[in-house]
Amino acid sequence: MKILIVDEIGFIRQSLNQKLGRHHFETVSAESGEEALLILKTDFSIDAVLTSLFLPTMNALELYRAAARIERFNDEGVIPPLNFYLMVTKEHGTSSPKMKQLTREALALGFRDLLIKPIDTDLLVSKLRNAAPMVLEEVDTDQPAETPFQPDPPEIKDQSAPPVNSHNRFDQLKEMQNSLHALKREMCNSIDTLLEEVSRNSMQ
Repeated sequence: MKILIVDEIGFIRQSLNQKLGRHHFETVSAESGEEALLILKTDFSIDAVLTSLFLPTMNALELYRAAARIERFNDEGVIPPLNFYLMVTKEHGTSSPKMKQLTREALALGFRDLLIKPIDTDLLVSKLRNAAPMVLEEVDTDQPAETPFQPDPPEIKDQSAPPVNSHNRFDQLKEMQNSLHALKREMCNSIDTLLEEVSRNSMQ
């Protein structure tokens, strides 16, 4: 995997570069959101982004939204979206409501996880490897060739079949909407629990 590290503090970038390098990750770093976007627009081999919540001229949420608008592709087609990880300090758990709200918004927006500085290297490596895309097995070329495709004869539609009930379709969409709202509430509750845990750890 190739990881982009975004932090305005050079020591943090250098430390993460060294730690991830020892675990055989390839890394590249940027000290601002603008520099990170330039890298993401030209290097489509990056798999994940580790970024601080606050950067010199933008925050992590703004970087995420800008990166999501970049069309990433290779010879095989469109590349899956990047995995974003948010790096915060312990003080965020006991800081102003605005900072806590930004953290909640980032996780709800699509950030994969929250990491507390100083970063636990083993935990970070575990999260990155668990998020790595699965490698498809190679096709066995020794297998016998499949029977050439033969299209089925055109299907004769039954003109007497009843039309699709639009009310049933509406009910299905309504049920899906309710499920999504319930999932959103559950996510917000999980984020609150995570922030409370960060707050308790920072007070120890």
